[in-house]
Amino acid sequence: MIYGIGIDATEIARIAQALRNPRFVSRLFTAAEAQSVGNGPESVRRWAARFAGKEALIKACGGIRHSQWTDIEIIRRVHQEPEVRVQGPLGEWIRQHRLKIWMSFTHERHYAIAMVVLEQGSLVM
Repeated sequence: MIYGIGIDATEIARIAQALRNPRFVSRLFTAAEAQSVGNGPESVRRWAARFAGKEALIKACGGIRHSQWTDIEIIRRVHQEPEVRVQGPLGEWIRQHRLKIWMSFTHERHYAIAMVVLEQGSLVM
């Protein structure tokens, strides 16, 4: 059964500007996320997609606040769906409600978009 749906669109240029601040990445993303994004020409789009994914997950949960952005970790492996790990209060809430997280990204020239569907009744992570 679908428990929640969230979507977010993030302006890629806004994330490119934020990446100029060295604290931005460490405050919002984990080391594993940074490694999965890489440094290539597509990396800004990947950062924007992960940011949108975190926002979409919070929206799918009904706006529940988590203690830190790094409590949500989104890893994307080549040709695979995103792997989402959630810790802290939000992770506990997801486990208590037995929610499975389905996440999808897309991006085009100016925006990165993420959609999240929470499915209840499935084994989490």
